[in-house]
Amino acid sequence: MVRSTCLVLTLICIALAALVAPAAVAAQNDVSTHYLLARPLPASANVRPDMGFPYGWHRNHQSPIHHGMDYLNRRGTPVIAAGGGTVFYAGNDTEMIVGPQPNFYGNVVILQHDLSAPEGGTIFTLYGHLNSIDVQTGQTVNQGDVIGRVGATGIAIGSHLHFEVRVGNPTDYNAVRNPELWYPPLPGRGKIIGRIVDVNGNLAMGIRFVLSTASSVLPSFTYAEPSIPVDPMYGENFVYGDLGAGCYRLRVRGGSGYAYDEPICINAGQTIFLEVHLKS
Repeated sequence: MVRSTCLVLTLICIALAALVAPAAVAAQNDVSTHYLLARPLPASANVRPDMGFPYGWHRNHQSPIHHGMDYLNRRGTPVIAAGGGTVFYAGNDTEMIVGPQPNFYGNVVILQHDLSAPEGGTIFTLYGHLNSIDVQTGQTVNQGDVIGRVGATGIAIGSHLHFEVRVGNPTDYNAVRNPELWYPPLPGRGKIIGRIVDVNGNLAMGIRFVLSTASSVLPSFTYAEPSIPVDPMYGENFVYGDLGAGCYRLRVRGGSGYAYDEPICINAGQTIFLEVHLKS
């Protein structure tokens, strides 16, 4: 385990190919059991999710709490299977309700994978708002097969792919996990899996945070409510993927200043687990 000199920070740096201490090895094993899927779009598409509307956020109550990640792409962009398996359902979600209401996802594909989550339970992936569907229920697919095309059906605002990971029950809207936990960062980039904790020791919900450098500011949000499903191994309330290698300042505002303002560095190919304790 690698610890910061700052008492409010616990940092476990996970270099996937490195020899590390036992506590970090346990976290490394967690990553290896989670990185079971690929991204749901080909490399020629935009494969980086929209961090302005991450998993667990609700756009300041302007949208339903997000149960997946969005990938902004033009209508007709191919959507591919994130893993091999069987098509559990392919059609419109007015015929099989898999969200909080009919026609929420519009044209949707749900894949049942030949994989289990670390805590147990079959892994399913959901692909929503499709313009068209290229597979049928019961069909076998391989990782990378085209299963549909990006669209704007259902409640979508603009053309994008909505992607979810569900564990155990493919039709349960609340059986989700953060998709960013299930595939590795892009080449040359890293990922933070984190917990921001308030002064009472509880997960800080609905908190805006910023990762910044001298030339960039990368804002995002912690999960909005305690009801948002978290991963049993991490107990996280945010994930930020595909960060360029280098050093950042992680900042959380509080009162008239910052409740947290500390540096963090990340290497290419590295996944970091970070726990931040707010000062106020």
